[in-house]
Amino acid sequence: MDRLSNVVFGGYDKVDTLRYIDQLTAQIYALEAVIDKKKNGESFDIPFPVPEIELKSTALGGFDKDDVNSYVSELRGQISELRERING
Repeated sequence: MDRLSNVVFGGYDKVDTLRYIDQLTAQIYALEAVIDKKKNGESFDIPFPVPEIELKSTALGGFDKDDVNSYVSELRGQISELRERING
């Protein structure tokens, strides 16, 4: 996803959305670090999953819901793949 489109009416709250995307991205980085530690034979702790949340909607000037849902789905897919690599 290159960018999240803005909408004039409706959409997801921008701050809430960006906070959630940051949490998912941080989870990806943490899981990648676990994979590196596992490869090097170091001890590691698998981070707890980021819970799925209901993003807040806004009446005016939010992010396009389809864009956000698509991007969050991509991030969650990456997280699932990383978790499978750790457990596999």
